[in-house]
Formats: sequence, C-alpha cells, structure tokens
Amino acid sequence: MRENWSKFWNHPRTKAVRHWSNITYDVSWNIILFLIIAVLLIGSFSVGAAGGYFASLVKGTKAPPLTEMKQQVNSYAVTSQIYWGSGEKLTNVSTDEERQPVDIKNISPYLLDAVLSTEDTDFYQHDGVVPKATLRAVLQELTNSASRTGGSTLTQQLIKNQILTNEVSFERKAKEIILALRLENAMSKDEILQAYLNVVSFGRNSLGRNIAGIEAASQGVFNKSAKKLTLPQAAFLAGIPKNPYYYTPYLQGGVVKKDLTPSINRMKTVLKRMYVAKNITKEQYEKALKHDITKDFAKQSKRSRDTYPYVYDLAEREATKIMTKYLMKQDGIKEDEVKPSELAEVRANYQDQALVALRQGGYKVHLTLDKKIHESMQQPAKNNGNFPGSMQYKQVVDPKTKKTVSKQDPEETAAVMVQNETGRILGFVGGRYMDGKADDFNRAFQAKRQIGSTAKPILVYSNGIENGLITPESTVNDEEYYYQTVPRQPGDRPIKNEGGRYRGNVTVRTALELSLNVPAVKIYEKMNMSNSIQKLVDMGVEVPDAIRYAPSAALGTMEITPVELAGAYATLANYGEFVQPYVISKITKDGKDIYKAKPKKKRIYEPRTAYLTLDMMRGVFTRGTATFAKDRLNVPGDWAGKTGTTNDVKDSYLVGSTPGVTLAVWTGHDQNNSLIGPTTYYQRTQTLWSQMANAAYSANNSYFKSGARFTQPSSVSADDFKNSGRFKEEDKKKKAEEAKKKAEAEKKKEEAAKRAEEEAKRAEEQKQEAQQNEQQAEADAKKKAEEDAKRAADAKAKAEAEAKKKAEADAKKKEADAKKQQEQQKKQDEKKNDATSEN
Repeated sequence: MRENWSKFWNHPRTKAVRHWSNITYDVSWNIILFLIIAVLLIGSFSVGAAGGYFASLVKGTKAPPLTEMKQQVNSYAVTSQIYWGSGEKLTNVSTDEERQPVDIKNISPYLLDAVLSTEDTDFYQHDGVVPKATLRAVLQELTNSASRTGGSTLTQQLIKNQILTNEVSFERKAKEIILALRLENAMSKDEILQAYLNVVSFGRNSLGRNIAGIEAASQGVFNKSAKKLTLPQAAFLAGIPKNPYYYTPYLQGGVVKKDLTPSINRMKTVLKRMYVAKNITKEQYEKALKHDITKDFAKQSKRSRDTYPYVYDLAEREATKIMTKYLMKQDGIKEDEVKPSELAEVRANYQDQALVALRQGGYKVHLTLDKKIHESMQQPAKNNGNFPGSMQYKQVVDPKTKKTVSKQDPEETAAVMVQNETGRILGFVGGRYMDGKADDFNRAFQAKRQIGSTAKPILVYSNGIENGLITPESTVNDEEYYYQTVPRQPGDRPIKNEGGRYRGNVTVRTALELSLNVPAVKIYEKMNMSNSIQKLVDMGVEVPDAIRYAPSAALGTMEITPVELAGAYATLANYGEFVQPYVISKITKDGKDIYKAKPKKKRIYEPRTAYLTLDMMRGVFTRGTATFAKDRLNVPGDWAGKTGTTNDVKDSYLVGSTPGVTLAVWTGHDQNNSLIGPTTYYQRTQTLWSQMANAAYSANNSYFKSGARFTQPSSVSADDFKNSGRFKEEDKKKKAEEAKKKAEAEKKKEEAAKRAEEEAKRAEEQKQEAQQNEQQAEADAKKKAEEDAKRAADAKAKAEAEAKKKAEADAKKKEADAKKQQEQQKKQDEKKNDATSEN
C-alpha cells in the first residue's frame, strides 16, 4: 500500500508539488497508522466487553445432555391418521395443527436445495452459527435498522422453535447460539435438516387447517408426497416459512386467496437464490418462472369428518377407549386395584390423556371397514324414495324452555355388515342423511331397541334344539294361548300372531318361517329361560334381570343394538362360535403395533344346533316372511335369516347371513312413533336390506362366499329331521282328551250321584209333602169341621137372631097393629061420640 502511495507522490509535475506531496504523504500515513492502532485497541476492548456481556447472558444456563437435546428437537405433535380396512387413508384425527413426519430420504432434492438456498446457504459448512451473520444481525438490532437480513442458521431456528421461545432479547439469542453449537455435536447435518423440515410451519392446507412439516405441507397444498415435488412446487413451499400465514395460498376454510402475488413473488425469490447458488441451471430457472403454480394447488377439500361423520366419530370413540386402557397399562394401573370411589375419576383422567395422545401422538388407526362396501351401503339410506314421504311428529319437552313442542320424527334406519368368521365390521349405516347431513347419533352402535321376532332363532329355537327339547320337525299347536309361567292378570290378552290368525298344528320349521308367536312362547316356557338368556349375555348383550325370567323375551322384548344383533346372527353362521364384532383392527406408532385386535371368541352353540337353526332360517327367504326381500336380491348364495317386528310396529328388522357375512337392517323412529303403513312398513325394511346387500356385493363380493353353502356337520343325524324332541304337543293333546274323558266320566258319575241324591231328596220331600198333606188334610178337616160348626152355630145364631128379630118384628107389628086398631077404635069411638053429640 505504501509503495502505491510512493509511486503516486514520486511522479509529480513540478518540484514544489513533489515537495508538498512528500510532506502530505508522510503525515497521512502516520495518521492512518494511528487510526489502525486505535481501532485495534478499541476493537480488542469491545471484543472483551462483548465477550464479558455474552458470558453474563449465558451465565447459569445449563446445557442439556446431548441425548436430551436430540429428543427435544424431535419432540413435536404429530397428527394421527385413520385408515380404512381396505388400506386407503380415511382422514387425519382432528387437531389444532396437522403434521406428518418424513425421513429426509423421502423429500425432493429440489425442496432441500430451495430451503438451503433461501434459509442457510452455508448449512453444511458452518458449525451451527455464522459469526458474520450474527454480528450483522446484532448491529441491525442495535441501530434499529429498517433492513433486517437475519442471522439465524437452520440449527438456530430449530433450537428457537423446539427448545427456547420466540422472545426477542439478547439473552435468548445468546442461549440460542450456545445450544446451536452444542446441537451440532449431538446430531448430523441431515438429522438437523430433517428435524427442521418436520417442525417448521407452512400456514394452511386446502382444508383450511394449520399445517407444519414439509410432508403435511406437500399433501395439503399440492396433494402429493414431499418426495414427488417439482421444482416450482418446492420453491413455493420453501418460501412459506418466512411468513407462513402471509405466503400460504389458503384462507380459513381452505379457500384459495384471491391475490396470490406475494406468494408467487416469494417463490420467484427462492428460485433466484437457487439459481445464484448454482443449485439449478438457467434453463430450469427460466422454465420454473413461467410455470403457473396456481394450477397445481389442491382444490378446496371437504373434511372426511363431513363426508364420513359416523365413521370418524366411531373411530375416535373406539380408539380413545383402546388408548385409555393402553395408557393405564403403561402406568401399571389395574382397574380392579383402584378404589371404587376413585375409579370413575381415574378413568376420566386417562381418557383425557388418551384423547390428547390420539390427536397429537402420530398414531395410525386401522379400521376393519372396507371402503367400497361401506360407501355402497350409504346410498340406500340416502335415497328418500326408500322412506315415507310424509313426516311424523312427537310431542316432547324442550330442555331449554321446558315447554312441550312438536318435534320432527322421521323414519330412520341403521345397518351393520359383519364378517362371520373374524368379527370384522365391513360396513355400517349410522342413520339417514336428512337434508344431506348426518346427525350425532350412530344408531348402528348406540340405538338399543327391542328386536321382536329376530329373537326367536338366537334365543328360542337354537336353545330348544341345543337341549333336545325340539327338532325342526317338532309339532306345536298354534292356538289361542296365554303366558303360563306368569300370573294371569285381569284384562290380559292371549298371545297373537301377525294378522291375528292361528294355524293349528305346525312344525317348528313352519313356525319360524312364518314367525308365529304362540309356538315360540310355548317352547320357550318349557326350557330354562335364564340359561337361554345367558347365551345372549355371553355374546355381549346386556339383559336386565327383569327380562331374564320373562317369557315375553321369546318375542324380543330385550333391547339390543343392531351391531349386537348382527354379531349374534353371525354366531349361528359361524357354526355356533361367537366372535366379538370390532371396528379397529390395530393402532400403530412408528411402525410398531401398540394394539392389535384379538376379538373375544366363545362357543355359544354346538355346530349341530347352529346348522339346524340355519337350515330352518333358509325357509324364511324361500317360503316365509322375507320373500319380498328375496325377490329383490341379486346376490347369489345360501341365504338364511329372520324378520322381526315389535309391538305397535315401532321397529322392523331383517337379518340375513351367507357363509361369509351377516347383514342386519333396522327401521324405526327415534321417538318411538309407529311405522307408517300396516302392510308396507316391512317392505321398506326389506327393500333397504336387499339394496344394501346388492350394493355391497357389487362393491366387493370377496367376503360373501356366495359360491358356498352352509355345510351340514357330521353331528347332525337323520333323527334331527324327525319329530324326535322331548316337546310332544300331540301327546299333550291325547292327555288333554283323556283328561277330558275322565272329567266327563267323573262328571257323569257326579251327575248320577247328584240325580240319586236329588231323587232321594225328592222322595223325602214327597214323604214330607205327604205328611204335610196329611197333616194339612187333618188340619183342613178340623178346620172345616170347625168352620162347619162355626157355620152351623153362626147359622143357628143367625136363625135365632132372625127368629128373634122376626118375633120382635111380629110383636112390634102386632103391637103396632094393636095400637093402630086401638087408634082406629079410638077414632071410631070418638066419631061415635061425635055423632052422639050431634045427635
């Protein structure tokens, strides 16, 4: 430098200039040396002061062990996922922020280059911190510069996001530097980069949900894995973390922003930096600039929770139960060792933990549901033409206003399809989609309803066959009949069949095919009802004690969910072995099973019992109450099943099985209104059943075993097809006739004795009557004599009185005549005297 100055000053145009130039040169150089020395001294002092200040900032900071640091930077909430049993991804479990970890090997090289070119060009060269960049950032902070270039490496950003906070302070920055340097000793560069890409926020996805991590970003923005990102797509995503919600292309709800200029400009900036860093060629750069990235955006998506509400809710509910037990087991908590007073609280606490773990723990929940079968079963339920056009209503009390209001009560349906041998639930219908929407009540799993005549095969006939009481050919008299094992009450009505008709002597087979009630009750009352009910309990059905000993259970008065009913019928189709129906096959984390379904299995019926019951149930479709469904069924196979209806037609069922699957369908009203149409309600049920069976078979027929038949076990003998059971309705009739004859003979004997007694009584009465007559005659004679005497006396007295009266009258007359004569004589004398006087 001094030589250059010397050359300048040593070639002046004049000597005077040269003289003053030399003087100026010497003075200037001395001043420069002084300034350099001063700067060095000040710099040394400043570095010392800065070092002391830095030391004071990190004083007391305990650096965590390397293994702990590694765990901390790799500790983040990971979105759990739900998969169909057929392998397809159903959805993510709802959470505040979706994230799917990905290995760096499965990330597009374009994305890696884009991130490094934009965020940390010297990533693979530095040791976690770039002093020059850090000093620049500090000076910008001290001077409050409007231009902020940033001084944090990716390692420092990872430390800030995972170990420290977003606090803006020199203390936090100092700790960040120390921990970044330490992290570089704990992890390789690729591990740090991988952790960063799994942690950083990328705004929102096409569902409008918050996303973090490159895999969730790639899936949520471009609907593809991070491994398959193109150059423009990689550049777009790499630009988002600088300001995630500003550069994300989506608004809340998954709507694409109208103005994407900031996002696209940011993408162009990333591409420019990639080009400058020589990570892409000029040709790639120019081509990427021209690419219309908006065409690659995933369209606004509909949440799977909205598309498959019943499935999502069921999966989350069942997975939470499983996770609750898993976490309790992990902590060594056994329910039988917990105080009863504390058990509910312990369960609630672990249930809360389970729900958090499920939403943030990165689990994969694998269902048993076959996507095609399940989706196909929804279509009949969504078809309003399969239900009445008129709406029914129910008077209910509004819980808020406490007023009675009229509530809509539409006809509903539910269905479950189970694989007989494994218990896998292949598909279900939780309810109708009124106005295109589902409600929160999953009737297939939550609606406990009476099951009507569908109870007869699983409760009456199977158990009757099992204990030797009946065979399919046993004869029962279908007649007017009252329950015999419960006290008869005034006003009790006889058991009636559908339509009110009795058919006389019928076989058990016919009774089942036609769903006759009286034969079922007669047989059920002859067996141990409690033991029969226990079979249902062993199949997971809760039965109250009041039903356990009630003969009405034969007609399905217990309440069962459709999935429980399907499981019971699948037991018959599985030759008597019950396999608990289940909807979650396994739950995994990091590729390892933390739960794998081991459904409960139990022998309920002997194979002989199951087959003979199934053999009778075949006739339900060919000759019995399900012929309407059979006529509409396009699924080949050996079908066996049963219909059912409850009192007042509040519920209607059809359950049918092939050797492969069992399909149970229910229709009814949530508010227990009766089904519309006394002769058409069952047609709607059977139409739904046949449509669901047809649709499921068309979607995936591999489960149906439509080419097979129920195989007759070797334990079935020829006598099983004869009237060889202990129940002998014909002998009972003979005994009744003999008893009738005996009763008639006794009656005749009693009548003869009665007649003899009556004759003796009559004779005695006649004797007594004769005596009475004789006595009466004597009394009458005496009375007559007395009366005659009295009459004579009366006549005499009367005669005397009349004679006396006559005498008195004669005397009186004589006296009157005498007096009259005297008067006449007196008059004559007076006249004579007068005459004499005259004379």
